[in-house]
Amino acid sequence: MAALVQPGGVFASFGVPIQLADPALKEAARAARAPYLEEDGVPSPDGTPSTDRPMEWPGTELQQSEWFTEVRQSVIERRLTMSARDYVGQLSTVSAYVMLPPADRDEVFRRILRVLPATVEINAEITAHLARRHH
Repeated sequence: MAALVQPGGVFASFGVPIQLADPALKEAARAARAPYLEEDGVPSPDGTPSTDRPMEWPGTELQQSEWFTEVRQSVIERRLTMSARDYVGQLSTVSAYVMLPPADRDEVFRRILRVLPATVEINAEITAHLARRHH
């Protein structure tokens, strides 16, 4: 990555994990998928938990790199409302679901749609990481 950034330049990374905002709906969707898929998130490559940490991945990796300095993490709060079908459409792009056998994936999506109302509020906060390349 450092080779792609000019000395003095800035590396920027933006992550937007889309999750249901309502804890009860989030639990209902988790329970609906549980027989087929216990976790649907992607763990960070360096093992850093992605919640309640002052620095998440990739910021943790940037902090450890000899190539970068001034590593910052910012979170931009954002809530969206979308149809349950659009939410499931978003899930269909998540690798944990993509890796399921097609019949299981279809069943998981049917089960999730059964427990959600027609529209759902989504926590779509943006986590931005910035780091400057050493000269």
